[in-house]
Amino acid sequence: LGSLRPDEVIDFIATLHNFPTKPIKVIYDLVYGHADNQSELLIPRQFLKGPNMYGQDLNHQFPTVRAILLEMQRRKINDGVDGIRIDGGQDFRFFNPFSGRVEQDDAYLLAMSNVPQSIEGHQRLLFPIFEDGRPWPEEGWEEKSRYRELIELKPESYQWGPLIFAHNTPTLKGFWQKKWSRVWEVMTIGDHWITGCGNHDTLRRGNQIGLDQPINWGLGKTLPEVFHQAYDNPAVSAWVYGLSPGLPMDFINATMRAPWMFFRNTDEQYGVKVVSEEIGFLAWQITPELYRKPQFFGRLKSLGFKQLKQLQEFGQALNLAMIQQDYNLAEVVEVLRNSAETHCFSSIAPLKELMRGGMVRFLKKLDIDRLKNFALLFMEDCYQVCNVHHYSSGLNPQQVEFNLNLREFRRAHGWLADNMRKNDCFMRIGEEETTVFAGVRYAADGTVGVGLIAHLEGEPLTIETKDLLGEDLTQWSVALTSPGLRVTQLDHISLAMTQAVLLEWKC
Repeated sequence: LGSLRPDEVIDFIATLHNFPTKPIKVIYDLVYGHADNQSELLIPRQFLKGPNMYGQDLNHQFPTVRAILLEMQRRKINDGVDGIRIDGGQDFRFFNPFSGRVEQDDAYLLAMSNVPQSIEGHQRLLFPIFEDGRPWPEEGWEEKSRYRELIELKPESYQWGPLIFAHNTPTLKGFWQKKWSRVWEVMTIGDHWITGCGNHDTLRRGNQIGLDQPINWGLGKTLPEVFHQAYDNPAVSAWVYGLSPGLPMDFINATMRAPWMFFRNTDEQYGVKVVSEEIGFLAWQITPELYRKPQFFGRLKSLGFKQLKQLQEFGQALNLAMIQQDYNLAEVVEVLRNSAETHCFSSIAPLKELMRGGMVRFLKKLDIDRLKNFALLFMEDCYQVCNVHHYSSGLNPQQVEFNLNLREFRRAHGWLADNMRKNDCFMRIGEEETTVFAGVRYAADGTVGVGLIAHLEGEPLTIETKDLLGEDLTQWSVALTSPGLRVTQLDHISLAMTQAVLLEWKC
């Protein structure tokens, strides 16, 4: 659209709708809750209420602004998309002088979901998904949020469920045990929740986890291995697709085992700040082998960062300097330049990697413009390395096949999208540091059932299945197993972490 060639967008959507294997639907993500600070230079002040943590709040209460935003949305959805995701529903708030409280602008959110699509005389309302974490930003919002307010107002709509918001961190020990109450909610009231745990927000938050946190090393031997297995976990996927109510969502960078972070290559004011907050990306998702490949990180290598550990050390120093100097770029530059003389920086161990010839010259010549240029080149290089196209040849064929089979299994058992019924069961098995999910669900007509045993965390465990499946196992059969797992008998099943088995019952 920015290229002034919207016809190409429409051609793209038409191509997806007529895809050879099966139609692919398209959902637009509508981010109308806030605007970048640079928008102050482009649009009248009436559009903006004031600053927030993302930039500027939009003034939805001003009638003209409200009407223009809805008209913008109408024009965009007439490209032919099939649904809309309304970003940050909790951001749509206003002060109500009659109640004396800050309230959610649910009327506007519903108005967004009710904008009709009109194409060639045909009209329809689009499939609506709300991301709404109210009472954010109230302290403790992660546990207080119900994630149901918009579903209750518009029952045919969907909301992001509790396990898919950014604060979920499956790379840490005890995550699934800690989230058991939310898992239970998904099973009992999650029929209109978007489910899963891998998306653009959760992976970005995963980059920001400190290395002093209790990392679940059972997922892998290196940080990238832990990261990729946490967000493309066969046991989690088996639960989400094979037993859980709701609408499962995958993130292509997670299932392709490709890196991911947030990019801000157009932000003159906050570009350096964003880079300093994303620097954990280098530890969690980039390996020395990947960094050394000639097709990656060429811009940063031209600045002198020939090795990953040099970039990591500078990034760590930049992050600390930004925090300690309260994001004052002039002071940050001064601190970083001085580190070239002292060979150390605050609480960081002596700067070994940055004391090599090329790096010393880089630090001594550093100024605000060069720091901003570094941030821009960092974003451009990371944008390139995150392209999923680069990683198809390195995927595990068994894992890919398993993920595809899970999706097909879900389509064949559409009734799983409904909440659990009275004859269904779901439980958590295991000791303090072991978490296994197990459950059985039956279709409403009683002709087919599905059983799941999924090992989320801890030591290997053997499950006696009679309490779950009953004494008579003759009508049960193995539908799917996670990669590398063989199940030869159903009366007891042994699983290690990340392994899962889906069973099917037919009368």
